[in-house]
Amino acid sequence: MSKSARATEIKADIVAGLTQPVIAAKYKVSRSLVSDIATGRAHKNAPWPDDHAPKKRAGGQRKALHDATDDRIMELEEEILHLTDERNREKGKNKKLMKTSGLFKALVNEMETRIQPMTALPGAYEPLSKAAAIDEHFVMHMSDGHFDQVIKPEECGGLEEYNFPIACARAERYVDTVLEWTTDTLAPKFNFTHLWFLAYGDHTSGEIHGHGQRSYYRNTMKNCLAIGQLQAMMLRDLAPHFGQVHAVYLSGNHGRRTVEKDYHGAHDNFDYLIAELTRMNCRDIPNVDFIIPDAWSVNLDINGVGFNVSHGDDVKGAGGVPFYGMLRRQKGLIALNSMQQGLPMRYFVMGHHHCASSLADVKGELIVNGAWPGTDAYAYNRFSGYREPSQLIHGVNPKHGLTWRMNVKIKHDAEKRGPKRYIIDGGRDVGPLAA
Repeated sequence: MSKSARATEIKADIVAGLTQPVIAAKYKVSRSLVSDIATGRAHKNAPWPDDHAPKKRAGGQRKALHDATDDRIMELEEEILHLTDERNREKGKNKKLMKTSGLFKALVNEMETRIQPMTALPGAYEPLSKAAAIDEHFVMHMSDGHFDQVIKPEECGGLEEYNFPIACARAERYVDTVLEWTTDTLAPKFNFTHLWFLAYGDHTSGEIHGHGQRSYYRNTMKNCLAIGQLQAMMLRDLAPHFGQVHAVYLSGNHGRRTVEKDYHGAHDNFDYLIAELTRMNCRDIPNVDFIIPDAWSVNLDINGVGFNVSHGDDVKGAGGVPFYGMLRRQKGLIALNSMQQGLPMRYFVMGHHHCASSLADVKGELIVNGAWPGTDAYAYNRFSGYREPSQLIHGVNPKHGLTWRMNVKIKHDAEKRGPKRYIIDGGRDVGPLAA
């Protein structure tokens, strides 16, 4: 075959859409020669089929009209772009999370050296000598204090007035009731060896919904310092009357620092900071220990009885009535509990709904704690809500489980005059409750 005839056939293959590498391999010539023939730099006299030379395309050599590998390459490139974007987003999130979650840990480390712990009160716990006394663990519930919230009477039909000094006065009433109940009312028959102080969230109203600017100190950090000191004073006054005090702290929804709840960020929360501040203030009281898990819930063994404790904000209500949500939550927890190893959970404790109640089932009971404020502008105007301010106390027996219980009414007439012992404004502490 002459060179001219071969050039004619190459031009025919070019018009047919064969790629230059394929044509070069077919005729055992260099690819550059095929390119020169295609562009007219070589064998100009060799005719094109039907005298129609193909138009030169911008962007390089001619390619086949369709190559199946092109679609796969495009898919892979799209997937690479998608994964790259996703990686960049996650790196941004992680960077932001490291900044926020590290804030409270840095604050706690700094406060460890600055906070002077409270001195333990004189006197030590002595068990009752009566052989007939029943040994039980005493449980105090501490949730939804919103201690830094300011509620004006005109905002809620005169039903509630609340601020930090009033909260301190209610704390005094709560502690007084506990000590009266343990050392006088039930003392002849019951011996309470351990106190469980279950503090499960919303100790501060935090910064969401603009609460920070309307809070008592107008500064969330100052609010946390004051609340931590208040709760430490409560524990200090209670400690001499029990062999061991276990303070369990969980975060609520109001203290969070993210727009939506971050289920991996339980410690990225002002309630966590309050827990650590309380612990620092109590570190010189030998019979007080702290449980502060990096989780939104915790399972506890209280005198041989299983308790699951959480804040309760994951249970949604309708029109201010969370009954059906609580029912679903209870049955779901019971079902999960049946799959877990270890001590079965018998009681499921939560707060958040500001409505003291309980819901019994065959294999467990849901217990909902009350709140420190009775209502506020939101509850009063949104769904005409008001509940008597209360906190739950009860005994736990290894044989009978939760035996007796009482919702302590913490609101009282003298509270507007402020606290008598827990005076924290300006950092002044006028003295502990007499042992």
